[in-house]
Amino acid sequence: MQQNDSLPLEAIEEFKRLYKARFDIDLNEIEAKRRALNLFYLYKAIYGENNGRHYENK
Repeated sequence: MQQNDSLPLEAIEEFKRLYKARFDIDLNEIEAKRRALNLFYLYKAIYGENNGRHYENK
């Protein structure tokens, strides 16, 4: 993880809400940010920079 990587506070709060709804676990800000960034990087590694839009043209 690079030093300048960050997500908007609203995105972290939404991730915390969704995580709680799915797993019934409350995350603190640091853990939520870490997990949200990990998910973001995984998505980016799979779909690349174009956010999966290349599938829409098929």
